Amino acid sequence: MSDVVLAVDVGGSRLRVAVYGVDGEELYKVVVATPRERPEALVEVMGEAVRAVGDAAWGSVACAVVGMAGFVIYRTGTMVRMPHLPVWESEVSAAQLAKTLGIPVVLANDADLAAVGEHRYGAGRGVDDMVYMTVSTGIGAGVVVGGELLRGRRSMAEVGHTILYPGTAETVEERGSGTALAQVSGSAAEQVAERAWAGEPLAVEQFRQAAEAVAVGVYNLAYCFMPERVVIGGGLSQTGGLLLDPVRERIAQGVGCSVGPGDVVLAEGGDDAGLLGGRALGEDFIQFGADDSRFSLPVFRP
Repeated sequence: MSDVVLAVDVGGSRLRVAVYGVDGEELYKVVVATPRERPEALVEVMGEAVRAVGDAAWGSVACAVVGMAGFVIYRTGTMVRMPHLPVWESEVSAAQLAKTLGIPVVLANDADLAAVGEHRYGAGRGVDDMVYMTVSTGIGAGVVVGGELLRGRRSMAEVGHTILYPGTAETVEERGSGTALAQVSGSAAEQVAERAWAGEPLAVEQFRQAAEAVAVGVYNLAYCFMPERVVIGGGLSQTGGLLLDPVRERIAQGVGCSVGPGDVVLAEGGDDAGLLGGRALGEDFIQFGADDSRFSLPVFRP
């Protein structure tokens, strides 16, 4: 029996949990609506996964890698801000999860994990320098430089909270996210996209304005980090050209940037990009150990 990896992705809309075996096979997966008012649900669903591992005799959980939609202080394994899950902010920490579940835990920003997943297994394969942007309930990003996840005192590249217009202090997320699109239209972002594809003028204009905000965010990231490739994921990325074309048009306007329009691509991992990032870090933990320089994130033990 071999060690397995428990990967968790807590988004503003969905909570995903998966167990990956030694060869990367997906042994277990659960996707539920994120219970916005019940942060204790995280321990419950993770505990169910740990029990499933034991019941199925897959081995033991080597570690859990948990991605959270918010600002992570990596050194302390805590959340400092969760815009879409404010009740969770002071209720989740890597140390507490490790103590409660009895397994080592890594806590990471969800976009950082998705960047790792896309770089290792998805649209970022084969490049050393990559920027990943997720466009979903909110907007976030992760950056890979020299093949390694880039992070600072807090999680890196919170592009969603950068300002679009100085006069109003409106941010990329406030204009370009699925939440913003729903607020403007009065209906779900997916429905706006469907109507836009059908050519409904109002929906086309609403989606265009959101996509242009995303395009500005991507443009700024591209010039800040000069990557070889830009990967766009998250729920709204599934609209394809509706979102991708404005981004590529904005990139084409630049001069001296390291990426061209053809270097801006859609994520391959879909909604599972964050889980795949958890799988990648978990496999590194098993192979190298937490004290190896090739494993870059703090591990909190029971």
